[in-house]
Amino acid sequence: MSYGLPCDRLVLATNENDILARFFATGVYGTGPVVPTLIPSMDIQVASNFERYLYYRAEGGARQVVQWMQRFQQTGRLELPAGDALIQAGRGDAAATLATIREYWTRHHYLLDPHTAVGVCVGAAHQDAAAPLICLATAHPAKFGDAILQATGADLAHHPILDALMGLPTRCDKLPADRAALSSYVAQAIGGAAGTRAG
Repeated sequence: MSYGLPCDRLVLATNENDILARFFATGVYGTGPVVPTLIPSMDIQVASNFERYLYYRAEGGARQVVQWMQRFQQTGRLELPAGDALIQAGRGDAAATLATIREYWTRHHYLLDPHTAVGVCVGAAHQDAAAPLICLATAHPAKFGDAILQATGADLAHHPILDALMGLPTRCDKLPADRAALSSYVAQAIGGAAGTRAG
């Protein structure tokens, strides 16, 4: 008996901040400038879980992973043999993302969020008639109202919980970019909350 999802490959999708797509195409993991996009959580140059992949590539050799990451921290660059039969990667820029949202809304009346649209866009370029391709949605379109409006020309991105927050008062405390100030603020806020609960 076997468990798990029987898949023959994973398709990795990035936006313009394509350090991972470049790595899987060339074997070079090298930083570059961060490009602000419609998808802020993808606007990075160092992938937070990349060490896990390196552990797989090192066949469980933790010391090798440490050496690779030390080299990367020192130089901003890591080079491994290119290619991985399990992972295909690609890049979907802002224009492709918006076009994908527009296409799926027009053709299927399904509203993709920008994160998922990047995955669908890149996945479509790697489709294989011999195997189905599954893309799991990763966020709600209501978080990206401006992008949805750009893509469709209509104010479609809504969720009852988020809509209920609109117009409510906000609180904002500005702090200096200083660790001690932040620590003091958090300690005071936690202490105040604890005191409120106790009283």
